Amino acid sequence: MNWSPVLFINGAFLSVLGVAMCLPVFLEFLLSGSFPLREFLLPMSGCLFVGGALIFANKSSEPMKLGTADTFLLTSLTWLAVPFWAGLPFYCCQALDLSLLDSWFEAVSDLTTTGSTILRDVSDMPRWITLWRFLLCYIGGAGIMLMGMIIFPILKIGGMQLFRTESSDKTEKIMPSAAKTALWILIIYSSAIFLSFVLLKITGLSTLDSLCYAISAVSTCGLSTQTDSVMAFNNKGAELVLLLSMMVGGSSLLLYLRLFNGKAALFRKDAQLQGYGRTLLFSALLLSFLRWTTSDASLSESLRQGVFNTVSVITTTGFFNDHYEKWGRFAWVFFPLLSLIGGCTGSTSGGIKIFRLQILIQFIRAHILQLCRPHGIFVPLYNGQKVPEHVSLSVFVFCILYISTIGAAALGLAICGLDFVSAFSMAITSLGNVGVGVGNDIGPMISLAPLAMPPKIILMICMILGRLELLTLLTILTPSFWKK
Repeated sequence: MNWSPVLFINGAFLSVLGVAMCLPVFLEFLLSGSFPLREFLLPMSGCLFVGGALIFANKSSEPMKLGTADTFLLTSLTWLAVPFWAGLPFYCCQALDLSLLDSWFEAVSDLTTTGSTILRDVSDMPRWITLWRFLLCYIGGAGIMLMGMIIFPILKIGGMQLFRTESSDKTEKIMPSAAKTALWILIIYSSAIFLSFVLLKITGLSTLDSLCYAISAVSTCGLSTQTDSVMAFNNKGAELVLLLSMMVGGSSLLLYLRLFNGKAALFRKDAQLQGYGRTLLFSALLLSFLRWTTSDASLSESLRQGVFNTVSVITTTGFFNDHYEKWGRFAWVFFPLLSLIGGCTGSTSGGIKIFRLQILIQFIRAHILQLCRPHGIFVPLYNGQKVPEHVSLSVFVFCILYISTIGAAALGLAICGLDFVSAFSMAITSLGNVGVGVGNDIGPMISLAPLAMPPKIILMICMILGRLELLTLLTILTPSFWKK
């Protein structure tokens, strides 16, 4: 195991995080003239000191080289260390009065773009804390996309090696290097947020709300500045902008680079994007129809609520424009199932991901056809190309592990005293990084502050596992990983 580059890069991440802590302080000073430096000074100085120490202790004149095992370790350590330091401003804020565990929980939720919160009233908080929460969403969303497009294909996590093959030199390499790919991902991501911000501002939202909701929608985090989420504004124009922003955030943003490069045909023919669109359309229309036939809501209102909430759940954002937990038992079953789907790979959304479900369906179809015609040859296809057997196996293992992890987490939460529905809903929404669910303990407007320590720890583990695609963290926990 090559520890020096792993610690060096973690030190760089912590240093960047320490510098980022200056931004909410600076913005608060510009907006109000107050300077909450004291509450940021301890975490900021500690983060910069530890980050700088790791950099100087592990710097080398030789070029850094990371093997596969080193990359597994680097990714896991980063998502464990960075949320801890990112949670210290919450802990130091006297107005919040949070424990260290609750502060860590809030930071994990923000950075993994889950959107669950232990804060009881998000509409009554210091402004600099609000800015820090949404800045963490921005940082987390960017990191998630970079992992999805660069790290996970290298590590071959859950079939992600398929996307490494697509972007190799033999086919259509979008960018010549990982650094340039990362730069373009950040440019597209930031541009989508900026466009969403401008449109939200035009609809009448305040500057702060426009900025926060733009970040939250594109990063599919679902954090709100209001306890009632989008319902607080009762603004159809803002809902439309947020709907489009969530759809963009749930798709693979790097695909939009193909549009800018004049490759619109490749954009339109992408199998994952087509499956993503069909899933959103079918699920939204089904829920809207059922909402219309089982309530007193008009057809237009049913479409408005059904489409918005369906897109929010599938993209694992977590916004809501109606109390969907009151829609009946069908919604209590349907929304958790939608949470399992997720968006596209290379997006900020969680869940199993569309491409894995497509490969799984193709694999099952080929197997059934083989049973019907034993002498025939049936090959699973994805984007018109043969899916290697080891990729199908990797996807199958990931899906089984995903469902098993939900079951184990739900069992642990039930042992902690949660009711059956809340336990399963919490397990699904935390592993899928959705944030909101159904049940007595995890409704759309329910804070998780009353939960005891063990359930919060289980949920934190699930949120990090979901963001690391399960196998990244589980791999470094196996004894064989540490053997030479």
